[in-house]
Amino acid sequence: MKSPPQPTDNLRITSVQTAQRVLMGSNWIEQPLPSQITQQVGPFLLIHHWQDYFPGGQEPLDVGVGPHPHRGFSPVTCIYSGALRHRDSIGNDHVVKAGGTQWMDSGSGIVHSERPDDSIARDGGMLEIIQFWVNTPQAHKMNAPSYQPLNSDQTPSWDEGAWKIALVQGEWDGHQSPIASNHPMRIANLQCSEAGERIALPMPGSWVGILYVLSGAIQVNNAKATGRQMIVLGTGTSEVITMSAEENARVLFLSSAPLDEPVVSHGPFVLNTYEEVQRAIMDYHDGKMGNLIET
Repeated sequence: MKSPPQPTDNLRITSVQTAQRVLMGSNWIEQPLPSQITQQVGPFLLIHHWQDYFPGGQEPLDVGVGPHPHRGFSPVTCIYSGALRHRDSIGNDHVVKAGGTQWMDSGSGIVHSERPDDSIARDGGMLEIIQFWVNTPQAHKMNAPSYQPLNSDQTPSWDEGAWKIALVQGEWDGHQSPIASNHPMRIANLQCSEAGERIALPMPGSWVGILYVLSGAIQVNNAKATGRQMIVLGTGTSEVITMSAEENARVLFLSSAPLDEPVVSHGPFVLNTYEEVQRAIMDYHDGKMGNLIET
């Protein structure tokens, strides 16, 4: 009697896509999501990858992104090189360095700024970050806003063979991130320096996800992705995604239970109806999201 066929990872691969290069303000960034093919993957709405060298001799308030509002989702920033300063209208003023994460739940509304650390503006240096947007379930969109910084030494990190795992959110093999979320997900930064090394990524069959390659190259069954490309993962029967490094590789792994709710977004607001977006715009202009004055 033959054994039943085993589920394979490639049943969950829906596409391999290359990030678009887009101009945000005065900064060129890589944007794999949204794309012409994929508007969102579960709760993941946007990915921006920014890597730039600052020459120094600049004033801190002349670089980065100044005060702006958000409502209804979590903008999350992973820092790979340099340091990023976060300030917001609920009183936070905090710097996270390379290896750390800034997780802000904008909730009912917040104003914040994101700028390279003062030392980078004045003395120069490399800054590399990824910011991705995580949609908030409708039931929690009007929760009070919150800010959760996660420094490198607070991030659950361990080795699995030649792969290094840094857990940003969720649970993995007994490790638990201190960052709280109101939707089931698992997010991690992965790095490997040896070609051919494999790693098993846990991912429930009902979940969806993304493997975004910052640099290097990876393979999942017959699908390959190199730097600035992403593999989109759909639902399936397999519970594990097997990934191998084709060369030195850095990968952001985003995975989550699906979130099947209406999404109506306008600029910095992500809500469920057009009326809610209009209310957010009015609330911001009426000062209901607070104020942030940088000095």
